[in-house]
Amino acid sequence: MHGTPRLPLTMKKIVRYLLLVAALTACTQNHFRIDGIWNAEDGTPVWLIDTDARDTLAQTVVKDGRFALQGKISAPTYLYVGNGRQRVHLILEPGVVTVDINERVSYGTPLEDAYLDFHRRFYGLPRDQREARVALADSVVRTNPDNLVGALALEDLAHVDKERFLELYELVSPDNQAFSLVQSAHQSILIQKSMEGKMFTDYRVPGGNPDGTDVKLSDYVGRGKYILLDHWASWCGPCKAEMPYIRKVWEAFHGEKFDVVSIAVFDKRTDTEEALKKLDLPWLQILDGQRIPATLYGVNAIPHLILFAPDGTILKRGLRGEAIYTAVATYLTKEE
Repeated sequence: MHGTPRLPLTMKKIVRYLLLVAALTACTQNHFRIDGIWNAEDGTPVWLIDTDARDTLAQTVVKDGRFALQGKISAPTYLYVGNGRQRVHLILEPGVVTVDINERVSYGTPLEDAYLDFHRRFYGLPRDQREARVALADSVVRTNPDNLVGALALEDLAHVDKERFLELYELVSPDNQAFSLVQSAHQSILIQKSMEGKMFTDYRVPGGNPDGTDVKLSDYVGRGKYILLDHWASWCGPCKAEMPYIRKVWEAFHGEKFDVVSIAVFDKRTDTEEALKKLDLPWLQILDGQRIPATLYGVNAIPHLILFAPDGTILKRGLRGEAIYTAVATYLTKEE
């Protein structure tokens, strides 16, 4: 008689044990526990807050200078524990972490311990040892390009060396680029670099010319002409409302000293091309700019116009309506 082979009793025990271990592992692999220390009054509320998601993940109260929080977390997340200004930020991941609000420190899990080590060394260096701080942050970011240790070290670097920050920003993972503190630092640096009076930052738009060839901003800017750069999209009503003012200044001044370039952003190429047929815009066009100007110039709302000097210096940003003609006329008059 054939059937399923019967396992020896000892083998059955081993199999059951392994199944039990697997089940327990599955239940606990995403589990976290926070053991807290805080010399606050009994009953003082303590919250675990995800600031990005604007969500309270857990809460408890202090008792005898201690508190505990636990739950599940699917991936390491940057959070804070505490109440009001009395709080500690930490990388929360599966495992047990100690949070001491009195000392403003947390430790006990791999990522949190790694960042704590970096943080103490980075901020422990004297300010006059800037190169050593930059080298340390550079090393940690390159070693951790796709986790929160690297993301936090990159944000710390932004306060010391903006150019190195921008260099490393391009090397880290998309998730680290999108991390809220990194994204905020990135935008702040770009805005500072693209303020009026600053030299332009070049970029390339693959296939951005109407004929499908690549185009760079430096194909137009910094070549001896005043350039009015118009950021727009086919779906943007206010952008189209600015077109008569742009046409007026182009018709009045385009030539050896001045020209207009429009760059389509946040738009499908086919929609841009269809809109251009209907609008009949006679000046230079760049297609498929998408998020490139947003990334480098902080252009997150359109229309947005930038006037560049012949050498590429940013003269004016945010021109609208009749102010477009007035600004261009003023600068061209100074040239005469």
